[in-house]
Amino acid sequence: MREVIEGLYRVDAARAGNSYLLEVGERAVLVDTGLSSSADRVVAELSAARIPRVTDVVLTHYDPDHVGGAAAVQRATGATVWLGAADARILRGDVPPPTRTRRAMMRFGWLGRAELPRLTELPDDAETEVAPGVVAVPGPGHTPGHHLVRWRGVALVGDSGRLSRGRLVHFPGLLISDRAAADATLAAITASRPRLVLPGHGAPGRFVGA
Repeated sequence: MREVIEGLYRVDAARAGNSYLLEVGERAVLVDTGLSSSADRVVAELSAARIPRVTDVVLTHYDPDHVGGAAAVQRATGATVWLGAADARILRGDVPPPTRTRRAMMRFGWLGRAELPRLTELPDDAETEVAPGVVAVPGPGHTPGHHLVRWRGVALVGDSGRLSRGRLVHFPGLLISDRAAADATLAAITASRPRLVLPGHGAPGRFVGA
């Protein structure tokens, strides 16, 4: 693992989507887990690191490049795995994805299929403190139940946006489930002026504004 700032690490083994770890006293919170194909390596990297045992996993959204390793981490650590309620319903197959493109992506096994962990749902209409100082914040748009994580002025934004020269911009439109909601989420992140942004894809970076 590589330290980004004190108490915050990027997990090297995660494939496709980024995975980050936060040290919170005697607890550790993992944000996203990469593809299922890298799950064993992620578990091994966490086990080898001199960190508290992972107690919580926050999944920013249901895409397989973010949830793929969650079941393996949960088996290894007993962690609570959190996911937004609307995305949990999609991941379990209770409801279909909200757009034609996303329904096709799921039907054809885009990026593979993830083993399902036992999920604890995050409310999609309220913030949730999953560990002291670690707050999951609803950020719909990319997916209906997308959440970002705030910690000490840092925003772990999942796929609610990507960094371009220190500014947050949208992902391609085909990947966005609700453009109006995505616009509102990006505006809210921008208004909060985080000192550091950790995206679901690409390198962390300093935030410079809209």
